[in-house]
Amino acid sequence: MRSRVMKRIIFSLTVVFALGFSASQSQANTLDELLKLVQQGKVRDSQQYQQRLQEFREKKSEQERLTRQATSERDQLQNRSVQLESVYAKNEETLAEEQARLDERMGTLKELFGVLQQVAGETKGAFDNSVISSQVDDRGVFLTELIEKTGSSSKLPSVEELERLWFEMQREMTYSGQVARYSATVVAPNGESGQEDVVRIGGFGAIAGERFLKWDSEAEQLIELAKQPAGRYTSPNDDLASASAGELTGVWIDPSRGTLLEIMVQSPELSERIDQGGAIGYIIIAIGGIGLLLGVWRVVVLLGLGGKIKKQMASDKADSGNPLGRVMAAFDKNKDADTETLELHLSEAIANEVPVFNRYIGWIKLIAAVAPLLGLLGTVTGMISVFETLALSGAGDPKDMAGGISQALMTTVLGLVAAIPALFMHALCTSMSRTQVLILEERATGILARQAERHHQQSS
Repeated sequence: MRSRVMKRIIFSLTVVFALGFSASQSQANTLDELLKLVQQGKVRDSQQYQQRLQEFREKKSEQERLTRQATSERDQLQNRSVQLESVYAKNEETLAEEQARLDERMGTLKELFGVLQQVAGETKGAFDNSVISSQVDDRGVFLTELIEKTGSSSKLPSVEELERLWFEMQREMTYSGQVARYSATVVAPNGESGQEDVVRIGGFGAIAGERFLKWDSEAEQLIELAKQPAGRYTSPNDDLASASAGELTGVWIDPSRGTLLEIMVQSPELSERIDQGGAIGYIIIAIGGIGLLLGVWRVVVLLGLGGKIKKQMASDKADSGNPLGRVMAAFDKNKDADTETLELHLSEAIANEVPVFNRYIGWIKLIAAVAPLLGLLGTVTGMISVFETLALSGAGDPKDMAGGISQALMTTVLGLVAAIPALFMHALCTSMSRTQVLILEERATGILARQAERHHQQSS
């Protein structure tokens, strides 16, 4: 009950304040004037209400008219849609009939499209991978357009296009048998490119000076190999680059069109293979070099001694500058002694000369025996390293494993390379030394025989 009374009081106060505010705005001084102002406002509000109601009714009729117009347009469009769907269906049937008639009339021409597209595709693939494209660079676009034309749109190629395809195939065959010189863009290993004079060797490859070039089909550029083959393969290239027309010169070519050349440049050179042997490999090379030098030196010495001995054999006068002369000098000193004593002196003289012939030959034999053992040591240590790597990282890439085994076996190769010449030098030096010693023994035996014969004559 109290709440209702309070609400009424608050409402009355609100009305009084509102009227008072309106009255203040209209400058009402008395209550009668205020009453008139309130009555005028009520009348004005009633007139605005009627005006708005009239406008709403007028707009309502306009909205109804627009609705009827939109409904009529919708019905017309629906009828138009039905008609268009009917026309579309008829056109689809007509198109299918015409396509069937076209397929029937074309007959084997469709097979021609397939064959032509296949030939053009294979030809484009061959041209893209051919080094001749570095000289002729406008045929790829034509083949691409011809493939798209015969494949997607199934349009008949013109006679000119067929002749152009024939011409391009014939030009490829013709250029494959020619050596041509022209200017082309060459990309260096550091990425820089520039125009250079290029010599194309048929369809096998191209060179620029002494350098081999590779045709990159993706970048459509000639690229210089990051690593060139050995000098014996690149040296003839300069002769070909500077050769005049009609001049014949030899040059190395890659029949696989670059595959073998890439494998060749990836193969390690002799210095790289030697580096694979590591410290043990260098030790083997040093020992093998020492053995070879010793062998050559001993051969030269023995040949010199052999020449002096042959010269002494032609003279009866003893020369102390050679082994045979020193043996003969020992005979001259003891020629009055008996045969047994003389034999002892001659044996002593020959025994003194044997070390001269056999000097350092034992070292050569030792090197021939030690070099393979060092190679085996390097192989074993290398294989241990390979298996340790496998134990840590697993099988991994077989190429890495093969590379480690190759490095391990390189020391065995170096050991054999060092041992084989040492064995030959040891056998040669031993044979020459024995030959010279046999000559000394033969001459000493002859001297003893003559001495014994002379003593026999004197006693008889």
